[in-house]
Amino acid sequence: MARKQPARRDPPAGFEAPPNDGGLSIDRLAQAFAAMMGQPDPATTPAAGRVVEIDASPDLDDDDAEDRCRVGPLSILEALLFVGLPGGKPLSSGVVAGLMRGVRPQEIDDLAAELERRYRSNNCPYEVVSRGDGWVLRLRPEFARFGSVLEQRTRMVRLDAESLDVLALVGWNQPVPRDRLVELGCDARPATLRALVRRGLLAVAPQADGSPAYVTTAKFLEVFKLETLADLPSPSDPPA
Repeated sequence: MARKQPARRDPPAGFEAPPNDGGLSIDRLAQAFAAMMGQPDPATTPAAGRVVEIDASPDLDDDDAEDRCRVGPLSILEALLFVGLPGGKPLSSGVVAGLMRGVRPQEIDDLAAELERRYRSNNCPYEVVSRGDGWVLRLRPEFARFGSVLEQRTRMVRLDAESLDVLALVGWNQPVPRDRLVELGCDARPATLRALVRRGLLAVAPQADGSPAYVTTAKFLEVFKLETLADLPSPSDPPA
C-alpha cells in the first residue's frame, strides 16, 4: 500500500519570506513605508490569492490628486531626503537604489532632478541640490535665515556651575569613571550627570576593562565652538 505523501507547502512570500540580499522589491518597500505612515496604500496591498505587480518606473506625468502621494520610488526618495542623514550628509543615489530592487542609481538622479523641478514650479521654500556624491533637501537661500534662527534657539544650552565643573573635568581628563570625578574634586549629583548625558553633552563609553566612563560628545564641541578636543585651553591658562 502506497504511503500518502505530505502536502507540499509553497515557500513563504511577502514579509514572511527570507531576506533577499539584492535589496527590497518596490512592492515590499512601498508596503513597509505605507504601514509606517499608518495607512496601507491600496496600490500596494495584495488582494487575496494573487500577487500585485508594482511598476518600478516613476509616473512623472500623472498629476491626478489621488496619485500625488502614491508610494513609489519618487515619494520614497522624497521621504528619505526629508529625514536626511546625520550631520546633513548627502544621500547618495547608490544607497537609495540599493533599497529598491530594479531601480538604478541613474534613475535616482533623474528622480531627484524631477523633485527639484516640481519644487521650483510650485515655488516651494525648499530645494533638492546635488552635493558631493549625493543629494540633500534644504531650504532655499532666501529662506535659510529662518532655519538659522530656529536652529540657534534650539541649540541654546543653559548650564549651572555644577554642570560646567563636570564638563570641564571630563573634557580635560576623559575618559573619567564616576569615582574618578570625586577624586578630581567634583562630587556632582547623579541627576546632573544624567542630565548632561540626556542633553547629549556627555556619553558613557566602556573602557578597556569594560567599566563605564564619561566622555564628551560632538555636541560638546559644537556648544563650546571647538573643532577638536585639542582646541581646549590648558587648565592652567587664565580665563579669557
